[in-house]
Amino acid sequence: MSDTQFKLAFVVSLFFEYGGMQRSLLRIAQACAQRGHDVHIFTGGWQGSRPANITVHEMDTRAMTNVRSNDILARKLATAIAEDGHYDCVVGFTKLPGLDVYYAGDPCYAERVASSRPWWYRFTPRYLGFRRQEAAVFAKGLKTELMLIAHNEKQQFMKYYDTEPERFHLLPPGINRARFEQSPSDEDIAKLRAELGIAKNEKMLLLVGARFQTKGLDRALDAVASLSPEQAANIKLVIVGGDKQAPYQKQAERLNITDRIVFTGAREDLVRFYHAADLLVHPPYTENTGTILIEAMLCDLPILATGVCGFAFHVVDSQAGKICPEPFEQSTFNSLLSDMLNDAVLDTFKGKGPAYCDKTDLYSLIERAADVIIARAEKNRQAMA
Repeated sequence: MSDTQFKLAFVVSLFFEYGGMQRSLLRIAQACAQRGHDVHIFTGGWQGSRPANITVHEMDTRAMTNVRSNDILARKLATAIAEDGHYDCVVGFTKLPGLDVYYAGDPCYAERVASSRPWWYRFTPRYLGFRRQEAAVFAKGLKTELMLIAHNEKQQFMKYYDTEPERFHLLPPGINRARFEQSPSDEDIAKLRAELGIAKNEKMLLLVGARFQTKGLDRALDAVASLSPEQAANIKLVIVGGDKQAPYQKQAERLNITDRIVFTGAREDLVRFYHAADLLVHPPYTENTGTILIEAMLCDLPILATGVCGFAFHVVDSQAGKICPEPFEQSTFNSLLSDMLNDAVLDTFKGKGPAYCDKTDLYSLIERAADVIIARAEKNRQAMA
């Protein structure tokens, strides 16, 4: 690998601190900057503090639809790059044309629609727009290199776009283990549970998500409502995330479980929640990876998740929890939740997550991704010579 300094452009539709893909973007960009490269991030909106060693370019991409917003971002990115001079590598975290490297933080859109929408949906402007944008990254004959952490998605992209297999780089999960090195004390855990109104005899169920609809909060509420009166009286579902609460508070009222639900808003001390909880409940409708599953495993928190998660196989392999199979059935999920609330059942999962995380490479995504980006930058520079 050359010691030459490269000028790198990263692009994402929106940046917000609590998004898993956004956190990976920032860590990869910082890894490149720490290697001495000139790193720029282009985005339609930035929420949160800005890194000191990276230049952030915030552009107005507001539009009536996400498809249109992404098209505006692509056009303004091309203009900005032309005005700012040559970039050695353009790295996309949003599907845009002209990328050198794309980080696949979302599942294959074409497959997701085919498996979950009626046939007529494929004639809607939304579908046609997103399908066009996906093809601009994955279509056969393009030179865009593709980084995947959900390895099962490779076959889906090849199925719909005839993507050449050699363009894919299969990366391990990028868990930031440093966040979990310091466990909270028993006193700190007891303090948090008291703040949340969790009694000593109650089990704390934890659901975390920036977008409650995608993460299946409605499914979790239905599952809580399905519990027997005895089980329901001894649990509380703690919901961490900054999304709109009102629709789900109304659902909880309809289900008569308002006293079993606690909303905390967005929190930065998630590690405390992992250690304070008794069970992670994670039933998303779509989840390309599911970093939260591995984070829970590191904290020895048993897991109940859906099979749609790209990282669900880690839960199965580690025996650190249960996976509700796809296609999702609410009754199956309800039954699994009821079974897992048994103390003897929960005990069977203890210790399994940390043991698996100790022997499995779940951590080198950032370094590997930076290697791919810098190698492509060097290749592009040589081609220009």
